[in-house]
Amino acid sequence: MDWITQFFGRFHPLLVHFPIGILILAFLLECLSRLQRYREVSAAIQPSLLVGSLFAIVSAASGYFLSWEGGYDDNLLEQHKYLGIATAVVSVVVFFVRGKLKRNSPTEKRNIFNIILLSPLIMLVAITGHLGGSITHGESYLTGILSGSEEVIEPSIKLQGISNIDEAIYYTDIIQPILEARCYSCHSSRKQKGELRLDGVSFIKRGGEDGPILVAGLPDSSAIYQRLLLPLEDEKHMPPNEKPQLSSSEINLIQSWIKEGADFETKVSQCNDQGRIKVYFQSLVEQSQKEKLIPEEEVPEADANLLAALNRQGVIILPVGKESNYLSVSFLNKRTLSDDDLRSLLPLRQQIIWCDLGRTSVSDSGLKIVAQLTALRQLNLEFTSITDNGLLALPPLSNLQYINLVGTRISDAGMNHLTSLKSLQNVFVYQTAVTPTGIRTLVTQAPKIKIDTGGYQLPKLVTDSVITKFMP
Repeated sequence: MDWITQFFGRFHPLLVHFPIGILILAFLLECLSRLQRYREVSAAIQPSLLVGSLFAIVSAASGYFLSWEGGYDDNLLEQHKYLGIATAVVSVVVFFVRGKLKRNSPTEKRNIFNIILLSPLIMLVAITGHLGGSITHGESYLTGILSGSEEVIEPSIKLQGISNIDEAIYYTDIIQPILEARCYSCHSSRKQKGELRLDGVSFIKRGGEDGPILVAGLPDSSAIYQRLLLPLEDEKHMPPNEKPQLSSSEINLIQSWIKEGADFETKVSQCNDQGRIKVYFQSLVEQSQKEKLIPEEEVPEADANLLAALNRQGVIILPVGKESNYLSVSFLNKRTLSDDDLRSLLPLRQQIIWCDLGRTSVSDSGLKIVAQLTALRQLNLEFTSITDNGLLALPPLSNLQYINLVGTRISDAGMNHLTSLKSLQNVFVYQTAVTPTGIRTLVTQAPKIKIDTGGYQLPKLVTDSVITKFMP
């Protein structure tokens, strides 16, 4: 019998909107019927109240059964439940009282009284609906937009404030911002799906209705990590499909934290696998930096035929974001490049802002063509044969903010050529011939440029595995 009531209860979100609309319609028709030209609509008011009342009763019943599943704020749930029942009862009373008045009262007085009669019902519908929204989406669902309190701050933005990763508390400074952005909407003081809260250490240790969610040292046995790896279409996948999903770096950081013992006080410097943690941390910080590389100015949409032709040649061209005409280009599937291949990109010079030429045969002469893509914000040249002379061609890239020179033949002389790039912010030069002297010279001439020289290694473990996760 329990599965029947549970099944019926889950129809509540579908059923509840119908009586809301019908009862509001009845009130609007009552108001319109006072006007001479709309007198005829009064005939539809009583049937509307009848249908609205019946569905209000069904909705209240389904909501009552749904409340048995738990996972909601008890105070809000009680208020919503009793006001829902009150709405159903009042709608029935209004239906019968109005029907009796229709037969026994003068028309003018009856019309005024009917509006007064329906007004408390509409107020009940509004308050009950607001509480329902608060249960589903949190108490600040309506007011949060006005106050700005419901704005979710991306973890990558918060992590940028960490000046010394070694001294960061692994949970407080890194893991908690991820949970806050991705999990608190369903598992906090506002709402506890599965009787689980993640907004406090004691709540995390306690777990949810299915028991503990953490097994210290064993990510694969920890429910909080297992749920992240389930297919998106799996109903147990977390976060739900319609919610913002965790990036691979965020998932890896949670996995690493659990593997390190899921301690709430440990610093990153005390972890056994500092190198791996730092790589994931840096990847997550760079994520927000790359999002800043998308210009606010609009550009025309690229020629679809040209994009199709380039794709057939093995060039990967993708939009950098939803509803954006800006493009990223990658030669991942076309490692051997000619100058003609690069010239084929020139008709897209307005749209291309990210260009990945890493591990290709691009030459110094090819960079003269790349320099004509003046909208570029990000350029990846890692493990190519370019030299200091190639960087001499880059000054036209006045918008360039990010350049990856890892594994190239760049030296201190090349660092001097970068000072002409006025928008440049990030330079990656590890595994090059650049010396500390060259770095100091560049920093002196261009203090705003951040230079990444590595300084950490990603150890190769026997247990390493590749996890592919679909991201919509």
